[in-house]
Amino acid sequence: MKWDDSFAIGIEAIDNQHKKIFEHLLAIESSVAKRDPWHILHFFVTQLAESLKLHLEVEEALLEIVRYPERVEHRESHVRLLQQIDELEDQLRNKASGESLVGFFEIWFVRHVLNGDREYAAYIREKFPALLDRSLAPAGL
Repeated sequence: MKWDDSFAIGIEAIDNQHKKIFEHLLAIESSVAKRDPWHILHFFVTQLAESLKLHLEVEEALLEIVRYPERVEHRESHVRLLQQIDELEDQLRNKASGESLVGFFEIWFVRHVLNGDREYAAYIREKFPALLDRSLAPAGL
């Protein structure tokens, strides 16, 4: 699965994080296809997990700042995701197929971005359009 501009939600910092997550997914997909040993696949999974954790923290902070009405539910979906990642990592450690991990992330990511993230992006666009105005951002951001 590759990044497609149709996945963009219109918040550049979040879109850039989503692109980075896609890069990690592609690395995992490639590792699975090559049937790399566990330690290599584990390295890629760890990178993905770290990027996801940072991304989810940024998202949650943003939703708290703008007082997004559905922020608690959105945060709960993040908690469930992190639990599922732990379970999938355990399965991989026990020699399960890495394909289940790739499939899970692709389905979760597309669903999460196309549904939940688009909803809060619309809210921000409506209530806080200045947050999306790049001309207001300090140079270098």
